[in-house]
Amino acid sequence: MRCPSNQLDAIRCNQLLDVAETLIDEQGVVSFRFSQITKKAGCSTNTLYKYFESKEDVLICLFLRNTTSSLIPIFIKENPDLTINERAVLAVLFTFEVVKRSPIFNILRVVSINSMFWQLASSEKIEILRNRVNLFWSRIKRPLQDAVLNGDLQATELEINDLSQALYFFLAGATSSYESRLMEEQYFVADDATGYRHISRLMNHYRWREPITLEMMQRMSIRINSFLDNSKGKIRSCDTCLAIGKLSDYEG
Repeated sequence: MRCPSNQLDAIRCNQLLDVAETLIDEQGVVSFRFSQITKKAGCSTNTLYKYFESKEDVLICLFLRNTTSSLIPIFIKENPDLTINERAVLAVLFTFEVVKRSPIFNILRVVSINSMFWQLASSEKIEILRNRVNLFWSRIKRPLQDAVLNGDLQATELEINDLSQALYFFLAGATSSYESRLMEEQYFVADDATGYRHISRLMNHYRWREPITLEMMQRMSIRINSFLDNSKGKIRSCDTCLAIGKLSDYEG
């Protein structure tokens, strides 16, 4: 199913996704049924199928409109004074703050990237999902490459790849453990300071001109939270999701 091509379709599609997200909040991602959307939204089956082919399509779209890849370029445009060190940790810190505000985001992330799930979605949604996942990887890797070019980081391409993967794996594991609420504090401490220390150790294993500090990450998290507090009209919408294809990594 194709994404909306005009403003009216985008509004209607987003309304259906709002209904689906409410159903997931009420029933959970497993119990919620595709057919329930029509009843709760007061629309016909034909209307639903105009935008989504299956439950898998709906869940992928919910993930896509929540993904931090849609928000980071807007944040960068509104904060043009970011240093290269701040940009280097932006994707990780941004995701932490979004997950804390919206646990459903991490649930959708885990479900959507499961190969047994996303392969059941329509080909168009799969392509968008694939591009978005790779775009998020670039949000982690690109600032590291820029730091090397600017002389702020001494690292080989292999080291950049290693650091990018280490940050991504740490992020995936930490957010999943945080959201699950299953691990006891003796195994997993879910506070910001602990997360900052882990990120700092990963980053400062490499040769930065200025080290990645806990104080800098604390300031960044405050700026991210302020942005999220004041961006209610800009996020979690089809418009934001669709616009991401028109944005470069550093342009709004």
